[in-house]
Amino acid sequence: MKVSTTFWSDKINDFSLLFFVKNNTKEILYKTDLNNSWDTYLFLKKISKFIKSREVKENFSTKSWEERDCYQFAVWYNDKICPIKWFDFVISEKVVLHHDIAFETTMIKRNEVDIPFGRFPRYYFNESKGKKPPKYREFNLKARVYKYMANQIKNSKTTI
Repeated sequence: MKVSTTFWSDKINDFSLLFFVKNNTKEILYKTDLNNSWDTYLFLKKISKFIKSREVKENFSTKSWEERDCYQFAVWYNDKICPIKWFDFVISEKVVLHHDIAFETTMIKRNEVDIPFGRFPRYYFNESKGKKPPKYREFNLKARVYKYMANQIKNSKTTI
């Protein structure tokens, strides 16, 4: 397995270590070696549980926008931890997940087919018409996405 990203350039970078960090402080909460599929499966399951934890929800509901802790994936690049928002998660030759976080939604594409985990909230929810998104919608979607990614690893027979 590997993670590939471009860092806004033409060059594609591949990584075998993946971290889940607190973005404000670059504190590593979880890490995995992608060469070990079982550890990577457990890594994603832990993140799925963590993102719905009381700690994350209280951070979201009690702190201002500037004070909130943000959590995201990161890789080791140029001798430092570098957060990433979009990447290709290559599980096997036949299973490639394209991960992207945009507009409070996590988008997954499996082998160029969109996997719908939620719509863009700005288009679907319109507060002027009385539709308001659930308070923890973003975290519930992310938890489902990470659980899906973990299950794709578990169900994959061959890994790179």
